[in-house]
Amino acid sequence: MVCNGRDGDLLALLTESHALNARVFSLLRLQLLQGLAELGPDGATYRELKAAIEVSDGTLFANLNALIAMGYIESEKVMVEKKELESYHITPAGSEEWKQVRDWLCRFCAFGGDAHAES
Repeated sequence: MVCNGRDGDLLALLTESHALNARVFSLLRLQLLQGLAELGPDGATYRELKAAIEVSDGTLFANLNALIAMGYIESEKVMVEKKELESYHITPAGSEEWKQVRDWLCRFCAFGGDAHAES
């Protein structure tokens, strides 16, 4: 996806934001959705997510649970090196929400792109 240019109307774009789930708009939740979308069905363990994102256990746990409650990710127990770990993967609803959010953010950012450099 290319995010340059200012196609369209900013007011229409802002109106489109009403269709997005505002509870997804935190840096950590966006990072989780993006990362899990990239990993696909294999997902990542809690340990892997914590190492990659570097937040406290409580913060990560609360945000994972929020995304689970929204139906955007699922968790399951997996065995890794004879240890039972929690693994997370994105759901079809989560993938769809991520695509919509990513597309909207890309178009939103395009409005602040090179316009200032041209004046």
